[in-house]
Amino acid sequence: MKKKLELVALQLDLARQIESVDYIKSYIDFAAENGYNAVFLYLEAAIKVECTPFFKDDETYTPDEIRDIVVYGNEKGVDIIPGLENLAHIEKFLRYPELAYLSECQDAAVDGRGIRAGMGDCACVSNPEAMAFFDTYYAQVISLFTSPYVHAGMDEPFDFAVCPRCTERLKNGETKEDLFYKHLMRTYDLVKSFGKTMMMWDDFFQYMDVAEKLPRDIILCCWNYTYITDEPQGFWLNRKKKDWFRYYDKLGFQYLFCTFANRTSNLFNVDTFSDYADKYHPMGALMTAWVRTAIFYPCSYPAIAYAGRYWSGRAKKEDRYKIYAQLLGSLEAAKLVLDLESNAENYQPANLQICENTTMNLYEATAVTGYALEKMKAHLSQMDGGMSKDIFADIYSFRLDGYMGMRMRAICQEVFDNYETRAKKPAYFTKQIEQLQEMNGELYAHGKYMWEKYRKGVKSFENQFDRKFQGKEKQLKEMIAQLEKNEKRGVFYAEMMLHCVWGTPRIRIEIFYKDKALAPTVHNTSPKVVDGVNTVRFAMENKPVDYVLFTLYGEGACYPVHFRYTCGGRKYEVSSVKRVMGTGKDLKNILFNDTQFAQLGNNDGQAHFEDVNVSRTHHQLKLKFKTMR
Repeated sequence: MKKKLELVALQLDLARQIESVDYIKSYIDFAAENGYNAVFLYLEAAIKVECTPFFKDDETYTPDEIRDIVVYGNEKGVDIIPGLENLAHIEKFLRYPELAYLSECQDAAVDGRGIRAGMGDCACVSNPEAMAFFDTYYAQVISLFTSPYVHAGMDEPFDFAVCPRCTERLKNGETKEDLFYKHLMRTYDLVKSFGKTMMMWDDFFQYMDVAEKLPRDIILCCWNYTYITDEPQGFWLNRKKKDWFRYYDKLGFQYLFCTFANRTSNLFNVDTFSDYADKYHPMGALMTAWVRTAIFYPCSYPAIAYAGRYWSGRAKKEDRYKIYAQLLGSLEAAKLVLDLESNAENYQPANLQICENTTMNLYEATAVTGYALEKMKAHLSQMDGGMSKDIFADIYSFRLDGYMGMRMRAICQEVFDNYETRAKKPAYFTKQIEQLQEMNGELYAHGKYMWEKYRKGVKSFENQFDRKFQGKEKQLKEMIAQLEKNEKRGVFYAEMMLHCVWGTPRIRIEIFYKDKALAPTVHNTSPKVVDGVNTVRFAMENKPVDYVLFTLYGEGACYPVHFRYTCGGRKYEVSSVKRVMGTGKDLKNILFNDTQFAQLGNNDGQAHFEDVNVSRTHHQLKLKFKTMR
């Protein structure tokens, strides 16, 4: 980079999965070797202190363990920064009955915006007892660290200020922005009282931009995990695109740009965010790594090493192959990893959701990934043991996991096309699914090896490691059982557009048949595919339909394009559409199978944030059908 960075930090997510103290020390070693001068421990409720004697021993660290880690970091010249929360992301605290009173919601699906489940993960800033607890917890945890910095979180408070206490304050003239600002200042004063400098995430400035009112010695952490062009794109449904670093420079803040240590070779996030930051005056950079409950860190080591060396001035962009080769043992291995870019796909046994604009790319990616995996597996078999092999095997496993998703998607396509004709026998599909079962077994074996080597003696949080592979095996068995029935089924098609993947629209489709003896078919989905017209397909009875109810609720709008179904060798398309409740616009466009579309719901992120009732509103259409000519 052109700019010299004061702070080059690397993160460990200990909130979702603790790691052994020995592994954390090895991570600190790796950070120091690759240009990092700080390691950020994201904690939430990961430390058991005097005020939390009920915290589980096998899910937390003792004060002595933390002191040991801090001393080790200091000896290596690596500052150990604590990452805490007292607003959102308190779900680990809420797992303990003793702390249920902290929550903003009793049932976040009902009381909140429908983004979180259970009691949600947001604290009530209007509850003096909740804030007193966090003040005490902060004090006892901060005392264990020698870093001049404390990261106080403040990100993603989706269900902020929705409880009766908070809404009463809003009725009396305060705004959510007022409550947010007062909470930030309370936390700032608390951190300041320990002689520390407060850091915080800046993503909810999208909804409540209080930056101009904040003390300038707060360090703002701007995370963005996508491709950055001239300005970072916004977060969540609001999607405000803004030249944030120009803004922060003007206001006089210090700030970090924060990238994502993905499990793959995609370095576009590091490169493009660094290029954007280089136009301004960042204090430093943070390479974040999140949610490693069922996966591991070594697959990210090459990307971590590249970022750390680049940010610290030890390497240039053109050194990436050299850096990857050093960690993977050869230039051949580096090329196999860096030259392959693809993503995992999702599959639901009863549903297929595709986007016509991306389907061709998916098939191309499946072929390329399959070819690359053969090359990677052959190379892996020739590698000696040691760290290079572990890193390469972990990357290979990530790619294999993604490839499984692609293969499942391709099989699903054929299954739905085969529902009526039954031209392909079940054995045609089950043979392919059995291959996926073998892949799942291979992934599980790799995971058990990695766990024994890097997490020996550490408990898997909520057994998520085993659950991941057991869940996939169950899914594959369900696919086989479904196929072996060899039933004739009808297929329903709901075509819609989404312009933003960050909302949480919920869709329920209820099919009522002309044969009243048949129970309605009910399908629930949360469409997420963006980039053109998305087709949600699911199986239905092989019988004519009387009518269909299409219901939208949750955060964000949906843009229906067209509906149709097949049964008994015939094809039917929507013939009439009527709004039953909620809001609807341009509904007549649904009658035409073209590029026209209707609109249901509200895409105003600010409106959803200010009033949870906007998300609770149901928007419903009643659809009738006719035989397609």
